[in-house]
Amino acid sequence: MDAAAERQDFDLVVRGGRVVDGTGLPPYKADIGVRDGRIASIGRIEDDALATARRVIDAEGLTVMPGFVDIHTHYDAQLHFEPTASPASWHGVTTVLMGNCGFTIAPAREGDVPWLLSMLSRVEGMPPPALEAGVTFPGGSVGDFLDGLDGRIAINAAAFVGHSAVRRYVMGDDSQTREATPDEIQAMQELVRAAMREGAAGFSTSQLVLHQAHNGLPVPSNLASHDEVVALSAVLAEFPYGTLAIIPRSSNEGFDEEDQRLLHDMATASGKSIDLGPIVWFAGMPDSWKKAVQVVDDAAAEGLRYYPGYAVHKGGAFFALDNTFLFDDVEGMRAALVQPEPQRSAALRDPAVRNAIRSDMAAPTNTFPMRYDITTVYSVHRPEHESWVGRPLQDLIDERGGGDQLDAFLDLALEDDLLTTFRVTPLSERGGRAVTEQIVTHPMMVPGSSDGGAHLASFVGADFTTRLLTEWVPNPFTLEEAVRRLTAIPAAMHGIHDRGELRVGAWADIVLADLEHLTVGLTRWVDDFPGDSGRLVVDADGYRAVIVNGEVILEDGKPTGALSGQVLRFS
Repeated sequence: MDAAAERQDFDLVVRGGRVVDGTGLPPYKADIGVRDGRIASIGRIEDDALATARRVIDAEGLTVMPGFVDIHTHYDAQLHFEPTASPASWHGVTTVLMGNCGFTIAPAREGDVPWLLSMLSRVEGMPPPALEAGVTFPGGSVGDFLDGLDGRIAINAAAFVGHSAVRRYVMGDDSQTREATPDEIQAMQELVRAAMREGAAGFSTSQLVLHQAHNGLPVPSNLASHDEVVALSAVLAEFPYGTLAIIPRSSNEGFDEEDQRLLHDMATASGKSIDLGPIVWFAGMPDSWKKAVQVVDDAAAEGLRYYPGYAVHKGGAFFALDNTFLFDDVEGMRAALVQPEPQRSAALRDPAVRNAIRSDMAAPTNTFPMRYDITTVYSVHRPEHESWVGRPLQDLIDERGGGDQLDAFLDLALEDDLLTTFRVTPLSERGGRAVTEQIVTHPMMVPGSSDGGAHLASFVGADFTTRLLTEWVPNPFTLEEAVRRLTAIPAAMHGIHDRGELRVGAWADIVLADLEHLTVGLTRWVDDFPGDSGRLVVDADGYRAVIVNGEVILEDGKPTGALSGQVLRFS
């Protein structure tokens, strides 16, 4: 044995940092030695070992934490052309779960990937040129999809198998128009079973009316019966791993009796936990969140595991009427916005269409968060409209002599070729934070709801990790508890082994942060995607290094080019 092998040199040493290890234990000072991508030593590393280490990072004055886990993302497409899953990794995220809400691009028959990408573009707000130019997956199984990311990513990624893709695979165009037959449900079960064998993290679905596909029809999962959803969930009972993820139809109303029965049957048929989507406060339904929490508590008392998310990010929503999903639960508006130009503008000028929209938006269950008196103009298309920028929409309406708010709003947008970008004040600034304060410490609630990789022109929620550490510590959370909720808890919920904690033998996913200077930066627009496409991002400052499987992938916020991420397979 040569001297180097006998010494067992470290590939990386993180020296002298304050370790918050993810378990909830108090912080302590230690060196961390990494070898072959895993943590090999925590404690004191002697000078001779430091001298032979391939790299030493001085962490004096820094807090050393496990990499954060984001459980609700849609990076399925982005990771094909942007390997760091930014801006999530800018905020310390080293592991993402993608394929939420039932929207995946696998399994897919040959030639069906463009259809699935078009659906993603509409429902999840992804620019079509970026998807067309950047996604290289030609179709195939979930295993094929995962294989295609091997060696190409900087962060770790796990993937659900999505209901809408499964339904499309079995039923084709009928997946958007009718319920499935028993034989079709059985065929879908076989697809879910195959995906689980190939390493899927679980099965995801959603049934929100808001989710409408690019062709103006409901997404496939919205046509699924109770029995179909339960039958597909039951497949997970055959495996010692896996999680269910769903946003039920009545989520925003606090789960009606039908959805409560659906959740109960999914959980009991599968024996698995359920990621339940976010609990959100809406001004029009101010008590719905209390009903949702009660449903979670009642299930826990029965021994069932429902894990809703909550949002601590503040980004608010941005939209322009040339390409937005935010009105898709308003039938009249959706019917107009899915049309190409010039038919779209013609429809929005039609008094009959406007009357239908006005009626739909008056419904008490309308979940769209826009209130005209607090929406501001963020950017404009035509230079002659620059004076609109930064002004509340209601001011512009008043300046024009008042009148009907919907008419004035649509007239403004039409004058700017439907390219005016409006910003909606975040719910957290309209009463939502008070609700979050009441649920943030609930043992079944999980921070997140980032929707990372989706809604790229509407909002960005990747800052939730940084906000939890800077705005909710030390009250109501200690630092160690906040870190545990970003690391060990979501990892354990999803059976992600050897991650989420800093301990010997675990994979070396490590975040180094200067907590005194840790801040959330600006939400801004960048044109950095294929096809000359852009997106909203949110900056961070104070993260000195983000390490994935022992390799530094970001240093002071800048990517190093390392592609050390792993595709996490659960089979």
